[in-house]
Amino acid sequence: MRVLVFIGAVVGALCLLASFFMPGAPQQAAMAATACAFAIIPYVLFRVGATADEEDQRRKIIELLKQKQQ
Repeated sequence: MRVLVFIGAVVGALCLLASFFMPGAPQQAAMAATACAFAIIPYVLFRVGATADEEDQRRKIIELLKQKQQ
């Protein structure tokens, strides 16, 4: 998943560079928005997955601690 974040960042950077060569402001804004989407969406998905994994680990630790106390 981390690789997808790096790929998204590279594609986003390329889109941002391409936006500087567009003829009009609407096209530039659309390419800049596309660049943001390519960079932000994979990162957010990665962080959601990482947070879910951390929560699962916390629950397992809590269960082990509860079992140990009994």
